Amino acid sequence: MAATIPDTELRLLQAIRLKGRLSKDVAATIIGSGSNDLLERLVAADMITVASFGAKLTPAGRGRLNELLELERRTVDQESLSRLYEEFGAPNQALKEIVTAWQVRADGSPNDHSDPDYDADVIARLLQAGSDAAPLVERIAEVVPRLDTYPTRLREALQRVGAGEHKWFANPMIDSYHQVWFELHEELIGVLGLVREDEAKSGRA
Repeated sequence: MAATIPDTELRLLQAIRLKGRLSKDVAATIIGSGSNDLLERLVAADMITVASFGAKLTPAGRGRLNELLELERRTVDQESLSRLYEEFGAPNQALKEIVTAWQVRADGSPNDHSDPDYDADVIARLLQAGSDAAPLVERIAEVVPRLDTYPTRLREALQRVGAGEHKWFANPMIDSYHQVWFELHEELIGVLGLVREDEAKSGRA
């Protein structure tokens, strides 16, 4: 009989690993109601610690997370996910180029965001890229159900950027579009059992 994977526990532990520190607000976004109760149970089990800056994994929590991720890998259609990961390469490269343009202008100078026309052009590129990538993200979530919050998180970040809240473009301290996309990429690498360093050398990360 196959082992049952505690979905919300895995979601929360993985979110803490990806973010380093996880606030209660983001925990609620990722697993919904009951996040505070789960945080308390994980603290009692010595899997996480919680302070004013957020939740952090303990060594026991990291061990438990690795165990749950390995169980999940056995349930996922690796062949289908590998094909989707190949498709992921093109939008991932496009996003890297867009984020670079947001940070650095073509002449190599930092983008100080003093040119509204330039920024508007880069934002338009992000909005189009996000729209183009959305169906792929939905298909990924169908193969790995635990990733089903990513379409919504990416869509909400994109809407905020489009509404003029530019910190939602690439700020690593919040669920910005680039940050959520980065986390999705990390998830795919992990579920497929790949190594980030190898992916980076190949140009896929």
